[in-house]
Amino acid sequence: MAFRNRKYKDSVFTDLFGSDRDGKKNFLELYNGLSGSDFKLDEVHLERKVIEQSLYKTFNNDVSWEINGKLIVLVEHQSTINENMPFRCLEYVTRIYEGIVPVKERYAEKVYKLPNPDFYVVYVGKKEMSLEQELRLSDAFYEKDSSKLELVVKVKNCSDSKMLPIVTNCAILKEYCQFIEIVERFYNKRFPKRSFKKAIEIAMEQGILTEYLDRKSREVINMLCAKYDYKMDIAVKKEEAYQDGLQEKAEEIAKNAIAQGLTPELVQKITGLSFEQVAELQKQYLNK
Repeated sequence: MAFRNRKYKDSVFTDLFGSDRDGKKNFLELYNGLSGSDFKLDEVHLERKVIEQSLYKTFNNDVSWEINGKLIVLVEHQSTINENMPFRCLEYVTRIYEGIVPVKERYAEKVYKLPNPDFYVVYVGKKEMSLEQELRLSDAFYEKDSSKLELVVKVKNCSDSKMLPIVTNCAILKEYCQFIEIVERFYNKRFPKRSFKKAIEIAMEQGILTEYLDRKSREVINMLCAKYDYKMDIAVKKEEAYQDGLQEKAEEIAKNAIAQGLTPELVQKITGLSFEQVAELQKQYLNK
């Protein structure tokens, strides 16, 4: 199964805290909860920063907003912690800065002021981890220099909606996490759309994201389908890579065995390759 080369589609998280009509309000509540800030919607200017890409979701960031022209916030939503996140955030924020700084200003003598960046990951996976942790770009260097280049991503563990460290001042994130828990509980890979519809009905019955899901149930189902299609693609790709690795290893062992003069029958028994595969490898060895 090959990756689908489709245009980037919003996830529920990206839509809820970005594209939706209430995305601006939801994002500000999320950022206040993550950072401990106290921004008021009617007192700030918010501008969405979208990194346009034609590749699959993994190659685009989830939510980016500029606050008052002085602060760039990038928030990622992950079910598995990717330790390359600092590098990916470096790519994202560089693309955003490229869109902010005019080309001619990059060569001017006077410094061009940049919005301060702030990076977060909202973790909703099943693996146990601390409530908060930091991922640093310098951890990827062969030798840490501690000064020349650094980027810090703050990871907030939101895997259990009841244990959220920011529940008290971020109700929208709590409801989002509760909704994802329901989706995971009722997901059926044979009938995904049916299971997503049921999850939406149950969430609304429990008063979770009621207004949002009432407005956008069809879109939410489509977003969830895209997400789970992608997860399936990744799983298949991993299995294919694993099988390819086994095949490559078996062929390497067979080549060494043939070079040592072992019979095709014995090589076949050792490696598990077919007789035709062993015969082809033996032919290649003799024709060197």
